[in-house]
Amino acid sequence: MLVHRLCPANLRCVAAVRKKCFLLFLVVLLVSLGIFRNNDVFSALPGEKAEAEYAVYSRGLRVGELQTFTTLTPDGGRKSLKFSGNTHINVNLLVYSYRLDSEEEALLEEKGTVGYHRTTRENGHTCQVMGRLDNGRFLLTIDQDGARRTMNVKREEYDQTTMDCPELGLKHEGDEVVLRVLDLETLGVVARKYRWLRSEEVTVNGKRIVCRVIDFQDPNKKCRRWITQGEVGALIARQDGKGKSGAYSLRMTRFNPHDSGFNP
Repeated sequence: MLVHRLCPANLRCVAAVRKKCFLLFLVVLLVSLGIFRNNDVFSALPGEKAEAEYAVYSRGLRVGELQTFTTLTPDGGRKSLKFSGNTHINVNLLVYSYRLDSEEEALLEEKGTVGYHRTTRENGHTCQVMGRLDNGRFLLTIDQDGARRTMNVKREEYDQTTMDCPELGLKHEGDEVVLRVLDLETLGVVARKYRWLRSEEVTVNGKRIVCRVIDFQDPNKKCRRWITQGEVGALIARQDGKGKSGAYSLRMTRFNPHDSGFNP
């Protein structure tokens, strides 16, 4: 193997490059998959749910899994969409090892994201983010290795969050829109451009799903997403992306067969 011929200095360089690549998952998976609100889903019956499983790849290697669960629940007379996701990345290479475990939850209503919680354990370090919409501001508390900070964003300063589903609001192939998005990964508002390129079939477990192929880009990342509207939230069949740390691919391997209504 090539790595056996490298000098110690070059081995350190290879390790640094691979580390940057795998640190990308903290950037792209935890929140970039937030695609779970569209007003049409609130016409479904309370209790309906959707589940999906994904394989995570980087540089041709399968490095982890992601599971998502979306449920429509009654909440004080209102219908709310509850999302939870669990990500597990485990990499053991000759010159580098990396482990990431995360749990993410969000609560969405017809007006958008009203609650958010994420806990990340990355190579022994823990970060927790909690947020809620309160009196016209999205309030965030961040605890990282024992240090706490807070921030708030006025509701009029952003159009949607990364947990919402703006690309499903595009009407026709070729349409594009630029929105102010509250990025719950980087914890800031970014200008993100969405463009509906075309419609395309994707096969998952032998079932063909007609998806919108959407490109979106902001100062932190660039992604192509194969997405459709299910009965309970949106459904991503595939996502390929690139950030400041490298590239990745996410492929759906299983989805809840009860969520059978797909509307690109």
